[in-house]
Amino acid sequence: MKPLPFLASALTGILLAATLSGPALAASPETHTNTPGTAAAGVSEPTAGLGDAGTGKDDTEPGATAVDPAQDVDPAAADTDGTPSETTVDAQTDEVTELSVDSSDVTIIGATWEGEDPDLEIRTRDGNGWSEWESLPTDDEGGPDVSSAEAAQIPAASSQSQSVALPVLDSDAVEVRAADEQADTDDLQITQVSTAVTKADAQVAKSAGGVSGHSATGPALDAQISAKDLRSKIVTRKQWGANEKLVRCATDKTSSAKGVFIHHTAGSNSYSKAQAPAIIRGYLAYHTQNRGWCDLGYNFLVDKYGTMYEGRAGSLDKAVTGAHASGFNSWTIGISVLGTYSSAAPSSAAQTSVKRLVAWKAGQYGFNPTGKMTLTSGGGGTSKFALGKKVSLNVVAGHRDTSYTECPGLAFYNNLGSIRSGAKALMPELSPPPTKAPVKSPAPKPKTYPTKGAIGTYYQKNVAKTGKPVGPEKKLKNPNGAYQTFAKGTVYWSKSTGAHFLTKGQIRVAYKRVKYEKGVLGFPSSDKKTFKHRKSARYQNFRSGMITWSPQTGSDVIYGGFLTKWKKMGTERSKLGLPKSDRTVKNGVKRQNFERGYMTYTKKTGIKVYIRK
Repeated sequence: MKPLPFLASALTGILLAATLSGPALAASPETHTNTPGTAAAGVSEPTAGLGDAGTGKDDTEPGATAVDPAQDVDPAAADTDGTPSETTVDAQTDEVTELSVDSSDVTIIGATWEGEDPDLEIRTRDGNGWSEWESLPTDDEGGPDVSSAEAAQIPAASSQSQSVALPVLDSDAVEVRAADEQADTDDLQITQVSTAVTKADAQVAKSAGGVSGHSATGPALDAQISAKDLRSKIVTRKQWGANEKLVRCATDKTSSAKGVFIHHTAGSNSYSKAQAPAIIRGYLAYHTQNRGWCDLGYNFLVDKYGTMYEGRAGSLDKAVTGAHASGFNSWTIGISVLGTYSSAAPSSAAQTSVKRLVAWKAGQYGFNPTGKMTLTSGGGGTSKFALGKKVSLNVVAGHRDTSYTECPGLAFYNNLGSIRSGAKALMPELSPPPTKAPVKSPAPKPKTYPTKGAIGTYYQKNVAKTGKPVGPEKKLKNPNGAYQTFAKGTVYWSKSTGAHFLTKGQIRVAYKRVKYEKGVLGFPSSDKKTFKHRKSARYQNFRSGMITWSPQTGSDVIYGGFLTKWKKMGTERSKLGLPKSDRTVKNGVKRQNFERGYMTYTKKTGIKVYIRK
């Protein structure tokens, strides 16, 4: 992941989970602010899926500095359970979006959008005032391998363009803006996932838990990864408070592992020992709920104090496939150090722990830390190598070796030679019985799906808009038609409406809300369009109605007499403005809200229009 060059004096509390990008949109007294809580912000309720996170005692690497009691959590947060909560805000490229955050929490900030990259920027406020604006680049993590079962289950909404996930610490407010306010960007949304720091978090480096058959899973665990084998202690998922309810699906596994990819999470290195477990809980929530991954992306994490953490579930005793190096997750182990290491390498305590983890896994799976490995690329947008390409790499490789990223930072990358030699020297001490030798994995064959008929004709003319087909054409009945899914959305066809494209954004969400083509709208009768007199708003026509969207109103369905009346009034130029809700029915009265009023209908009165004064 690319590190962000935040000034230490301005943003000592920020820790990046990945990377974001972009120049500046100058702030001025005239700059509009999109503040959560206002009607324009469109703030959603906290996501119900972020359930109860357990907490417990954690372990640290022997020799690491003991926890300073002065770094324990604020009493105001002492009784919290560390459960993440999520809020999402609709944003616009021509406005600054301000988010209120709790300075005692770890808050992960991320963005998603459709269309062009708006070149986002961020700044934070603490007791010293606002920091400088800094670039928030587009995410370069890549996620699961394209052909994996994990990638296949990612929700469509998680496939939008996205920024990195940025943990913010010790700040009471965050602002996000677009440097390119003219970018053709749709559905720009800012998400914050907040995680409290608990009393249990402050005990991580004090406690001695260790790894044993009682603290993890699997009957064969004791023989493979006891504290005797590692000669160190690992903070287990239970100990750092992983909420196992957030795990979306079973992750892939291989029979063995061939090597290790080294990462840094990027961001400030100024986190305390008590904040590190909360940061990792934030990663788990963001990776699963916002990226749509099965679980936390890394197999293991290490903080600057040398504390080692179990990452993706099952990694202690199995060759679990992570989501840390797109195209090269299979047959490898991902180890990430919290912080940014572009100009300075990680602490000696952190490097020692990385060496021990590498040596431990090298003994378990029988690979040589100073040797070479051959992997077959699984492809993906951030991979340097095409699908099926065989690549020779160091057994202990840096993320930048296979992906377009600066990760793990130049200073850390330049130290990988000592990580390799140090791990090999530790192997006689850390020698659990090796598992079965690696089995050569055949190169995955890319799936191809034919296109035909009207949908195929549409695809040939609009391949840049749709992306490649990712599924076969399927027939629909009642009403009759067909559809086919593509990388960027779905092409629908019916005899009366023809073939039209539905993107993966908020218009699709509204279409799903009314049961797709079987609902009141029927099939799409146009592609998505921009309102002539309101360039930030979009609409799409359907056989029996329309869906509208804007950053201020969200996506709404309008049809029947309400649509006819609204068109006569001038649609987006009407005194009502855009729809602000779907149609509702209460006590026999049908009603639809608009930006500056509403319409009602009863059999007795017909349609009535009310304009707010």
